[in-house]
Amino acid sequence: MPFADLREWISALEKAGELQRVSTEVDWRLEVGAIVRRVCETNGPAVLFEKLKDYPKGFRILGAPMARSRNHPHARLAIALGFPPDTGVRELTESYLARRKNSIPPRVIDFPGPCQENILTGDAVDLLKFPVPLIHGGDGGRYIGTWHTIITRHPEKPWVNYGMYRLMVHDKKRMGAFLGPIQDIRRHLAAYQRLGRQMEFAVAIGAEPVTAALSCVSLQGERSEVDVIGGLRREPLELVRCKTVDLEVPATAEIVIEGFVNPDESEDEGPFGEYTGYVAGGRQPRPVFNVTAVTHRNDPILTMTSIGIPVDEDHVVMPIANAAEVLEELRDHKGYPVNFVHILPESANHFWAVSTKVPDNTYARRLAMAIWGTKAGRYANYLLLVNEDVDITDLKSVVWAMATRVHPVRDVWQVPHGYTSVLIPFLSAEERKSGDGAYMLLDGTWPADLPASEIPKVSSFARLWPEEIQSRVLARWNEYGFKA
Repeated sequence: MPFADLREWISALEKAGELQRVSTEVDWRLEVGAIVRRVCETNGPAVLFEKLKDYPKGFRILGAPMARSRNHPHARLAIALGFPPDTGVRELTESYLARRKNSIPPRVIDFPGPCQENILTGDAVDLLKFPVPLIHGGDGGRYIGTWHTIITRHPEKPWVNYGMYRLMVHDKKRMGAFLGPIQDIRRHLAAYQRLGRQMEFAVAIGAEPVTAALSCVSLQGERSEVDVIGGLRREPLELVRCKTVDLEVPATAEIVIEGFVNPDESEDEGPFGEYTGYVAGGRQPRPVFNVTAVTHRNDPILTMTSIGIPVDEDHVVMPIANAAEVLEELRDHKGYPVNFVHILPESANHFWAVSTKVPDNTYARRLAMAIWGTKAGRYANYLLLVNEDVDITDLKSVVWAMATRVHPVRDVWQVPHGYTSVLIPFLSAEERKSGDGAYMLLDGTWPADLPASEIPKVSSFARLWPEEIQSRVLARWNEYGFKA
């Protein structure tokens, strides 16, 4: 059974040794952010802060909810999806892909959900009622949205977008958001602007764990994330109707913020410590999210992360889901003989490795263009192709293959233009403004017409020795005096 709410998942994390409770008082000003950042950099457990300075008992923060774990790298994501904590990258990716194909629409319930135990409207609305943290030393303000879901509906299509876009508090009733040019919410906002209408929104903070995780993902096409969430959970996500906007939100979310965006209204937002490992985005006029209502559970939990140099949530969740999105497009829709796609977390999600069969000598560039043509593939600024004998989920194998199979001139193809994330520091100011980036293909595959006898033999324990010798050595390893 999937988790009904965040609190059930927190209990499961604690049982698995993936949660640390902090009962001593902690300051929301930088201290929370520093602790969570340190947790990310040491692969520590998720942190539940139970006593926040300036805030009453019961108001809590959950930090590093899906960061990398020292026990098992993807433990917290695996638990959220109902897998054992030690489930590996390949199994998680293939399982995501299989479940994604069987989407399940949400179920709207007609009675108030737990997220509406407390309802604040009018003068009672106050975003700073919650312990919104000042996370990084270089941040432009207090960020209420760092591990959350912003929900919008396209004005002309049955397309509901669940996305994660950073949210900074301006004052009690207003927030600012960074909306990149390649993000789906931009398309929604542009449609409302063309129609001369306000865009309604809802923010769900602390929903059951799959919701926030999928909000990071670049789904191919105009597909509503909430249907895919149902598929991943193998059960419909229960929603309730908002109080002041025509949207539905996860019924068990800890905090819900409702309101509207005037397409022509802006105010300075940023900067913020970003997933690339740098303070990014600058301070510029950006869309204002005006708040009309806030609802929350009793004793609410604000979820957050302190992103920076990899590896943290962005580099745990996105590589699994975005790789699966691209795998489906390549295998099922284009028929490419791709074995696997892996996004290296250490690269801040911008170095991708693909293992594949090679049918002909023009295949590499065709495959690269197909990848860059997907939504998720716009993050693949560096793309390495290798044959199926390379374990692309192993960083050592990827570096070895790149250094020994990619000719520095013949096997490198540079593409000077293409949409990408505007938060990458190597972009110029003009490129960041337009979203115009660049890509590089590193072709580490052997030529399709190269005789098998001419392909170099790999010198490793598993490949050069007969199975009989390997088995004998492994069986006698302790006898030789080595430790297992």
